Parts: sequence; structure tokens; C-alpha cells
Amino acid sequence: MAHLITKHDPFHIHKILGVFVLLSFLYRLFNVGRYGIAFPKTENKWFSVCSVALHGVLSLSSLLLPLPKKRNFSSPMIWPEFRLHSIVFAMRHVICTIINLLQLWPTNFWANLVAKASIVLSTISLARLITENYGDKVKRTTNSMPYPRNVTKAEEKLVKNLYAQAQFHAVIQAIFEDPTASFMPILAIQAAPLLMTLVRKGKIGSYWYHRIYAISLWLPFAIYWWRFYLRTIDMGETYWSANVATLIVLKLRFSGYNQEVAWAVGLFFLALGFEYLCPPFNHMVNNNIYYYCFFLTGYTILGGVVFLIPSGIQEVSPIDLKKILV
Repeated sequence: MAHLITKHDPFHIHKILGVFVLLSFLYRLFNVGRYGIAFPKTENKWFSVCSVALHGVLSLSSLLLPLPKKRNFSSPMIWPEFRLHSIVFAMRHVICTIINLLQLWPTNFWANLVAKASIVLSTISLARLITENYGDKVKRTTNSMPYPRNVTKAEEKLVKNLYAQAQFHAVIQAIFEDPTASFMPILAIQAAPLLMTLVRKGKIGSYWYHRIYAISLWLPFAIYWWRFYLRTIDMGETYWSANVATLIVLKLRFSGYNQEVAWAVGLFFLALGFEYLCPPFNHMVNNNIYYYCFFLTGYTILGGVVFLIPSGIQEVSPIDLKKILV
């Protein structure tokens, strides 16, 4: 298992797909840098759909590879529960991105809400089913993730908090009616099992796993900032979704409500805001350069607080992490 190319993938199906997916990510990031969107309007729609579907095929092809049945708690290495979770979460974004590309979301308010809630809640149910059959309800992926020995408990709490917040924001990004927003979280979702495989094969250690994974989680924030600068995405939906994720969904989870209830309430307020609050906000900001610069600066400061300043983050105890992640 010391080498990347082994007999476990004799036809190199998973590796070939991985190379194509890596090229796909680089191409999409290039498009974001150049045009402000991952899927240019001049691009053939079915090429876009097929390139996104390839990410789902890559995740499914990981089932061809054998894994140890028990989780290794000394280093971040992939195990069956994590692999299945990764497939489910990646498929959530693949499906939503394809729906966005083909413009298949219902236009009716209630039908749109039901469609999005069905995807989010079914993903939660599948993840719970996987945990019941392959995992542990106490030692979860995030709250039991191993860290290097010289990482302090305070630093570990901070990182776990950021990982947990990123998971909630990824869910909301999935149901954005914007293919770039719904697509980008796939990078972190598919980077994690690759990094765990590299740890297992001795190519990188825990430090590099957490560094690269954290960067992949932070990247969508940087992309939002760049898209604000280029004005290829409206600020209203982003600000409102961040408030819903932080002030409604997380608050309900900390209060002891299960994920289904928290997300059902959160999705309702999310849809309500998108329908009635965001359009006038976007009109105000887009038509006044001073408002635009003010909110762009606010978003930049918020990102610095969330990702760079430990004292600006609410510390989450292991008990609270179990509440929100179980």
C-alpha cells in the first residue's frame, strides 16, 4: 500500500477518472478567475453537464477499492463510513449543479421549496442510515478526527468549529440557483478522501491533510469575494444564506432539535428571503457603488474573522459538536 498505483485498481478506472476530475476542477477554477463563473454561457450545456456528472462517477468508482473495515483513530485515513458519506454528499452537489445547468428548479415558491428540501433531507437521512450501519454515533467524522500531537486542544476546537460551519454552508450552497455556487463545495468533499488515501499510503501526514483540506473549505469564500468584485453574483443571497445557516440552523441544532427540523425551518426562511428580501437588497446594492463597497468590505472582514482570528470564533465543546453533527 506504499505506492499510489496498486493491484487494487487493476484497470486504473478510479485513477483515470481522478485525473479527469482534477483537470475539470482546474478548468472550472480558471473560468472563475477569468469570467467570474465556472460555467461560461458560451460553453456547450451538455459538455458542462457531462463534466459535472464525471465527479459523481468518480465518487461511485471508489466502491471498487477495498478498505479496512475499522477506522484508524491515530491518523486521518479513509474508512467505509466516510467513503459512503463522501459519495452521498458529492452526489448532492452533482445533482443540484446539473439541475442548475439545465434550469430545472420549479418556479413556483412551494414546489421549489419542496424540491430543495427533498434533496437536503434525503441526504441527511442517507447519511444517518450509513452511520447506523457502518459508523459510530458518538465518534463522528469531525468530532473524532485525529490531529497532530502538538496541536493544542484550543486549536483543535477552533478547527472542528470551522469544519462544522463549512458543512452547514455547503448544504446551502448546494441549493443555490447558481451552478458555480452549487459546484464548488465538491472540491473539499472529493479532496478529503484523496488526502486520507495519501495519508494511508505514507505520502503526507496529518498536518498536510488538515492544511490542504482547510484551504479547500476556504476556497469557496475566496471565490465569492472574487465574484462580488466582478459582479457575477448578487450579494443578497449570500448574506441571507449565511445568516440562515448561522442564526437559524445552527441555533436550532445547539438547542437540541434534530437535523430534519433544523433544516426544514432553515430552508423555509431561506426560500422566503430569496423570494422577498434579496431582490430589493440586490437592487439597492447593485445601483449604488457606495453600498456595494460597504457590503464588499463587510464580507471581507467577516471572512477574516471566521477564518483567521481565533478569538472571533465561538468555541464549541465536544458535547456541542456531537449535538450538531449527529
